[in-house]
Amino acid sequence: MSGEAWTVNSEHTKRAFFAHIDQQFEEHKYLTFPKARIGADRSLNQNALFHVWLTEYAAHLTKTHIKMVPKTVVEGMKQVVKREYYGERAEAFMVHEIVNPWTGGKKIDYTSSADWKRGEIYMVLEWLQMKAANDGLVLESKGEYAKLKRQEAA
Repeated sequence: MSGEAWTVNSEHTKRAFFAHIDQQFEEHKYLTFPKARIGADRSLNQNALFHVWLTEYAAHLTKTHIKMVPKTVVEGMKQVVKREYYGERAEAFMVHEIVNPWTGGKKIDYTSSADWKRGEIYMVLEWLQMKAANDGLVLESKGEYAKLKRQEAA
């Protein structure tokens, strides 16, 4: 492969990558490589990543091990993140009207992240990553979101 990204998953692709590195070094004499991503990144969709990040962020804020964060705390984190994002951006996809069929009463509530479109959840993930960074937490890009970020940068 001669593009910007390499996937090394066999002896053949490893040799081709090394040959490419040798050629680039001979031509430029100085190369810098980002930290390698280990493992396939197609296994995590953006909605799953959103929930992983909510748990990581909640663990960071509560100074709890990620496996010890109660579901109630993650649910609270989800509500707070939606409220904060909506408060800053007022994106229509974030809210919907709920109707009580017995009383006809209506209220506005936050939509499920599972219902957000690809671009919508991408914007929320971008925002969440920056919000966490401001709180001293690095949320690692992976899966579908990381792939979209790489495409956006290209």
